[in-house]
Amino acid sequence: MLLLVHCEEIHGYELPDSLESFGFAANPVDLSTVYRLLRNSEDEELVASRWHHGTAGPARRLYRLTPEGDRYRACWVADLRETDRGLHSFLDRYGSHMRGHR
Repeated sequence: MLLLVHCEEIHGYELPDSLESFGFAANPVDLSTVYRLLRNSEDEELVASRWHHGTAGPARRLYRLTPEGDRYRACWVADLRETDRGLHSFLDRYGSHMRGHR
């Protein structure tokens, strides 16, 4: 979610559909969960919001990543990359091991 908010200001209701591109299509994300995460992220000053008054319908919040949120996102991505390296190392070693035991 932080990556999507980092890319552009976005309405909360747009996030569930956008999350599908990350593989959440099989288990769609509930909109109430998205808004709860946005509120928590705003409380932690990772995201900020502003009211957007469109031409039709009620005003809606637009969310954007804060500098603190950007730092958090960068640390989180570094951790994910380390996890990815560990998993690939394990899977490569497992594959080598299994080829030797056929």
